[in-house]
Amino acid sequence: MKTHFLTTSKCKFTLSLATLMAMVSSTNASDNLAQALQASTMSATVFSYYDMDKTEYFPPASSTNPNRQHIGGVGAELRFLTGSYYGFRLGLTAQGLVNFAPSSSAKDFYAYDWNSEGIALSEAYLGYENEYIDLKIGRQYYNSKYTGLVPPIVATNTDVGYKEAFEGVSARIKLDSIDTVIGIADFWKFAGRSSAVTGGDHGAPNFKDRVIIGGFGPYGYKFDNIFNSFVTYSGLAGVSLTAAYANVSGIEYDDETNSKGDINFYFAHAGYKTPMLFENAVVGIDFMYKGSRTNGTLKENFDFNGNYYTGMIGLYNTYGFDFRYAYSTVSKNQMALQGVGNDVGAFTATPIYGPFLFMSFAGMNLHKLSVGYNLSNVGINGLRLDADYWYGKQHNGSNVRAGGLHGQAPGTRIDVEGWDVQVSYNVPAVKGLKLSAIYETMDRKLKYTDGRSDGKTTDEELWLRVSYDFDILK
Repeated sequence: MKTHFLTTSKCKFTLSLATLMAMVSSTNASDNLAQALQASTMSATVFSYYDMDKTEYFPPASSTNPNRQHIGGVGAELRFLTGSYYGFRLGLTAQGLVNFAPSSSAKDFYAYDWNSEGIALSEAYLGYENEYIDLKIGRQYYNSKYTGLVPPIVATNTDVGYKEAFEGVSARIKLDSIDTVIGIADFWKFAGRSSAVTGGDHGAPNFKDRVIIGGFGPYGYKFDNIFNSFVTYSGLAGVSLTAAYANVSGIEYDDETNSKGDINFYFAHAGYKTPMLFENAVVGIDFMYKGSRTNGTLKENFDFNGNYYTGMIGLYNTYGFDFRYAYSTVSKNQMALQGVGNDVGAFTATPIYGPFLFMSFAGMNLHKLSVGYNLSNVGINGLRLDADYWYGKQHNGSNVRAGGLHGQAPGTRIDVEGWDVQVSYNVPAVKGLKLSAIYETMDRKLKYTDGRSDGKTTDEELWLRVSYDFDILK
């Protein structure tokens, strides 16, 4: 049975709300509208990137014939936002990407991320904002690092060529008197990092009724509706509290088994940062829970009703250093789906492989140690270094019902170990110019419950990026 957050037709609802806004706006003087247009802003980002990926597959494990691929290109994002007209604004964002003649094998390998040449209109929304509410109708980025909001279980990914986007209605209700923000959204279309994500050919993303589910792989699955809600509270000194719920209705996951149903996501986070201890150092303690629940034939055929628990403790800004330790564990026999979109990470996620490759597998216990240093403390302004080391073991024999991104054969489990180094440099001499590099490597050991092993595989990936942000209208 299809479920919808909006009780009326999506299109009728959107048109009705837009018409109401237009009626309210029409009562205002045209001089104000002219002033709003004059107050419009336009900004852009241009970037160039390079990605090298060496992937080995198992079983059986083999390092004699790894799949090594390369791709690079240039891209741009153009953003336009009108000035406020009695709280109303129009926002438009276009993205474009051109690659440097990748090989045919590289085009196939990067079909779901970098191989996405073309131009896409990723944001086209009518917004309204006052001291109590921030409302958007249309195509939009949502709950991402780009927007600066907490991304619990529905979030736009911003890390590769194209930022993901959603189409629908979202609102943030700001209750400053009680230090609370309430978020609510209903989406009916999604645009991934390439056209292939939502079932098209290679090229720029398209908005379709197909969406990424964290744990199902890099491509989108047909759905009916995405409903998201969250509430955050920050009224106690040093304390942050967030709870969230999301529902994806009518997911069609697997044609062979006719697996369809709804997915419910649950999220809770509690964080505390101490007062300053010495210099500017503070201690941070965080706990997070994620849970996924399914119904219909999706529940009958697969074990995706898992729980994910994670915690992190950190010492921050200690003479320029940050130190963190994070631990996560997943239900014994059920995989924990992470959310909607590719940016719904957690404390033990890695910068390139993210939260989906092994973090949320059934029975996975994972440790992650992190250190970062801001070199402005030694006179090199804008330069920062970060490094992570992680290791984990998947307890119990997995089953094909729980699976993972690459799937797992019954009676198998994996051990993982890896590390990464990240370098970022905001060039002081050129405002808006940023250089960054990430290298990540991981070993995976495939084991069987009967004691056999298929040895070890090694994956490596290198990202290089140069970007420049600038204003066109001021």
